[in-house]
Amino acid sequence: MSSETNENINKKKYNYLQIYEAAIRNANDIIILFSNQGNILEVNRKAVDTYGYTEEELLSKNIFELRNRERIELAIMQFEKAKSGDVEFETMHFKSDGTSFPVEVKSIGIEINNERFVLSIIRDISNRIKNEAEIRELASLVENTEDAIIGKTLDGIITSWNIGAEKIYGYKKEEVIGKHISIIIPDEKINDFYEIINKIKNKEKIRGFESKRRKKNGQLIDVSITVSPIYDFEGNLIGASNITRDITENKKVEKELRDKYEEISALYEELIAIEEELRSNYQELEKAKEEADKANKAKSEFLANISHEIRTPMNGIIGIIDLLKVTELNNNQKEYLDMLSNSSRLLLGILNTILDISKIESGKFELTLKPFNMKKTLDRITKELSIACSKKSLEVFYYIDPYINFDLIGDEIRLNQVLINIINNAIKFTEKGQIMFKVKKLRNTNNKITLEFSVKDTGIGIKEEFKNDIFKKFVQQDMTYTKKYDGTGLGLAISKDIAKLMNGDIWFESIENKGSTFYFTAEFLLNYAEDINNHNLNAEDDQIVSSKNKRILLVEDNEINIKITCEMLNRLGYEYEYVYDGKQALEKLKENTFDLILMDIQMPELNGYDTTRIIREKEIKTKEHANIIAMTAYSMNGDRERCIEIGMDDYISKPFDMNTLKNVILRFI
Repeated sequence: MSSETNENINKKKYNYLQIYEAAIRNANDIIILFSNQGNILEVNRKAVDTYGYTEEELLSKNIFELRNRERIELAIMQFEKAKSGDVEFETMHFKSDGTSFPVEVKSIGIEINNERFVLSIIRDISNRIKNEAEIRELASLVENTEDAIIGKTLDGIITSWNIGAEKIYGYKKEEVIGKHISIIIPDEKINDFYEIINKIKNKEKIRGFESKRRKKNGQLIDVSITVSPIYDFEGNLIGASNITRDITENKKVEKELRDKYEEISALYEELIAIEEELRSNYQELEKAKEEADKANKAKSEFLANISHEIRTPMNGIIGIIDLLKVTELNNNQKEYLDMLSNSSRLLLGILNTILDISKIESGKFELTLKPFNMKKTLDRITKELSIACSKKSLEVFYYIDPYINFDLIGDEIRLNQVLINIINNAIKFTEKGQIMFKVKKLRNTNNKITLEFSVKDTGIGIKEEFKNDIFKKFVQQDMTYTKKYDGTGLGLAISKDIAKLMNGDIWFESIENKGSTFYFTAEFLLNYAEDINNHNLNAEDDQIVSSKNKRILLVEDNEINIKITCEMLNRLGYEYEYVYDGKQALEKLKENTFDLILMDIQMPELNGYDTTRIIREKEIKTKEHANIIAMTAYSMNGDRERCIEIGMDDYISKPFDMNTLKNVILRFI
């Protein structure tokens, strides 16, 4: 063979080699050449694109780095098998970002220059797996649907029959496959089939329709049918598919509805007559509603005003009484003063009771939830109980569950109101014997606790015929007791409503002439905050010495209230100045600094709300904060919330005594 011939052969081989390399590099499948140890020697472009590594990164890896490390033994076995022959399998490979994908692997061992290699052709079969899953899901859906799905040729020969068809028609699949569709079509409806087939052949759109079909037992049923053409892989029309639903029950219901419609139509004229009557009364009802709304509004405004008008002089009375108590008095004067104090507080209690009933009736009776210490509340109540019992020579016993969480969140004022009402009733109706006060834990969850309070007395008890009425408003046991014992007959009714708001209840056990036991349950939130309001809890124990060099501005327009409040501040050891309205307060604050401001609400020139709003707006620039306490005779529902919303720090309701004033001041300075 000439050298020229050899040269041509070599050129052809080189060209073929370049073609093979180009084909491998641009193949749609991943092609990787591995060393006998599994190291990657060559990769094509598809491998780089699929795995997400650069070519250099792939060439530094081993076959086992692409496989699932938890199944490394299987990977080793498959690779060893490929060395000596060829192997095909499916597995999972991993990309550079750690995500896995399914692959089909065909590997074969090859020998070049006495050195063994493994060549693998790897195909990403993610789409195939997904398609197969969708096909299985669709097949399952078709097979298990309640509707009958039937396939047939253009000649009407049944080719497929699902479980839904078996349930509707009663035929098993093997009974109908290969049979003509007329087996389930009544004779009078057979033309429907041929008309549908002609429309399919003409590529006309076929809408769903209703018809009759025959079951295996001969029963005719109503059905709704949807027909779709079936094509082979080359696009040739080969048959049709029916989706059939049994609507026999629907038709029955439709008939019943038609019958009912006739009945309703018969009543229609009567309804029109009623409508006319209602329309004629509508204007009267609207007018009555408007009058009722006006009456409710007038009632609320009256209660708010009467509350303010009564509380303002009451603040003067109670304040003066408090101041007189610390002066030198003889025994008669002290006795008269105590009587006056008790009467004024009784009057205030009646006022509060009437306001509470108004709130309950208007649906505006709400709880105010705040952190408080139950131990201090109970200590105060038991102290008052002991003092009251000693005046009537009654024995008093207490039991407080030692496992109670004392740091709670709830409405301490309303809790105190219920307990004081029950305790006062027990003392009032007990002339001799004893009073037993108990507190125990009923339930305790992660963030809530339910407590049961009970007050047992040895008093007159409750008559059997009165027991069902004891929690009704304005009801007292009888006229004899009404004359002997004071009261409005509202306390227990209000206590019942408070108990419900606290997710609790109130009830009693009683035997006439032997005594009664009243039970009261209430739910509280547990307060896990560290050092819960330590400053507030200890405020009552602080000495007046803490008031040294503390300056207070009193903003008040009532001369009596000014005199009383100033005297209280003086006795508490505070420095103070006072002004008569909000305008004067703003002028005073321009040149002076105060540790706290006591702000009345209703004042001439500029009221307390607007004054506070102006102060807070100025503080946005100065970054300072003045402690402002609302001091108002308004005590309706929402008054406290409005004060806080405006920007005040706290709220004190008139009338108040010196101890109440001291405690609210000590919360802030």
